[in-house]
Amino acid sequence: MEQTSKPVSKTKVFLLWAIAIGNVIFWVWFWTWRHRNDATATPQEQDTALDIAKAIFMAVTGGLFLVMGAACYFIVIATQCLTLDFSRPVFSGYKGRLYLAKIVVPVLVSVGIGVMLLPFAEPLLRGLGLTGQLPFMVPILVPVIAVQIILMWVNIWAPVTRKLIAKRLAACGILPAQLQTALLTGISDPSRSSFKKMTLVEDDIGALWIAGDRIVYWGDTEQFAVLPDQLIQLERRADAGSTSMLSGTAHVILHVQLPDGNVRQIRLHTEGQWTQGRNKKAMDALAAAISNWYDSTRAIAPPPAQTV
Repeated sequence: MEQTSKPVSKTKVFLLWAIAIGNVIFWVWFWTWRHRNDATATPQEQDTALDIAKAIFMAVTGGLFLVMGAACYFIVIATQCLTLDFSRPVFSGYKGRLYLAKIVVPVLVSVGIGVMLLPFAEPLLRGLGLTGQLPFMVPILVPVIAVQIILMWVNIWAPVTRKLIAKRLAACGILPAQLQTALLTGISDPSRSSFKKMTLVEDDIGALWIAGDRIVYWGDTEQFAVLPDQLIQLERRADAGSTSMLSGTAHVILHVQLPDGNVRQIRLHTEGQWTQGRNKKAMDALAAAISNWYDSTRAIAPPPAQTV
């Protein structure tokens, strides 16, 4: 088996972070700039009683947004993103619902935080010279930026993925004890650009067993086994269209010889990790496990001898 690796440039990772963060900040700034001269009430038109009432109203409204965001998140976790029937493939529909949840939950939480900060931040910003709608918009948009940047690194949906895989494979007959010896893994086709995928990069998610004389994958829609003689190359290469690039993760790509003579490339994704950093470590461990497994299957057997 040939092993090739293309390390991710630290400069490229830095530039990706700069582009990702800059993109978020630019669009927020642009929207704020467009509305900078919109009319709004001036502080002189308000009295102390009205300020107190406004602060209470904003605190209650922001709290409601936070509660709704937290409630949506726990509903997504408890119901595997509204996935209840595991007797048939679920990943296709799950991807679309998770995509929507990734928009709704962070927006509710960040707007809730911003609205709660508004009564305190708005007078301060006006005192610093901001006019128009800016003192109103900035306290709301700053938490939006902060939450989006945090979620580039932290994967708050890790519990959903783990539960979805466990329940789907249980419906396929995989025992909990068997799943404990597996690695939660997704697969995709590296020949297809990830930039064209609107929801998730993975084409399927499931579990991978690396033991004995073969590698076995059981997923939502696909199951296969790879024998040592079929594995002709283990490649490490980053996926430019995936957020895993932000941690410099080089995915494992298996080049597998099929019975008809063609070679299939299978890109592996480690699933259920809380951060991009943990995802990178899990990918490195997965590559090492496959390499060690292959080496063990190719070990030279000792010469035969008569038993004692």
